[in-house]
Amino acid sequence: EAGDPDTVLEAAIEAGADDCESNQDSHIITTDAASLHEVAAELEAKLGPAESAALIWKPQTTLALGEEDAETLLKMLAALDENDDVQNVYANFEIDEAVMEKLTA
Repeated sequence: EAGDPDTVLEAAIEAGADDCESNQDSHIITTDAASLHEVAAELEAKLGPAESAALIWKPQTTLALGEEDAETLLKMLAALDENDDVQNVYANFEIDEAVMEKLTA
């Protein structure tokens, strides 16, 4: 089956992808920017159309935020989300699950 994690991993490796992460709902396949379209086309030929294939910026290091900084950052992200001129936002922060639950409750 095309959605089986082992099948997707094998196809990703054969297509030249760098990494493949699977969960119940999706598969995230990582490759370098220069190979994105080639890997996506090969995977589509083997597994069918992808939900999306996009160039994103993934941080190499992340910064853990405390509650106060997390609250400020989430307000800024909400403001950016409301701005029609902003298409994508990339960041390198981590917010503890307990802090996130408290701030979004």
